[in-house]
Amino acid sequence: MPDMVKLDGKIEEGIIPAEVIVSVEDADGGIEEVPVSQVSFRDGKLLAAEIGRDQKGRVLVELPRETVSGRWRMWVKSSTVGA
Repeated sequence: MPDMVKLDGKIEEGIIPAEVIVSVEDADGGIEEVPVSQVSFRDGKLLAAEIGRDQKGRVLVELPRETVSGRWRMWVKSSTVGA
């Protein structure tokens, strides 16, 4: 079972009250929007599963839901990841 990590991101209201849209920056500076339920948060951060790390200081994470562009996994900077 992968370790769970917390990702920084900008939070906006979703279509329904129980949903929010989280904008997460990937390792290359691009933005991915993820529609998730409120239960996908801890301490105001998005919960994701850590899949791996590389020597460039990036972390591969699996998101709780598919992004608007269709991604489930993405590389993020290690500085945006908390335990």
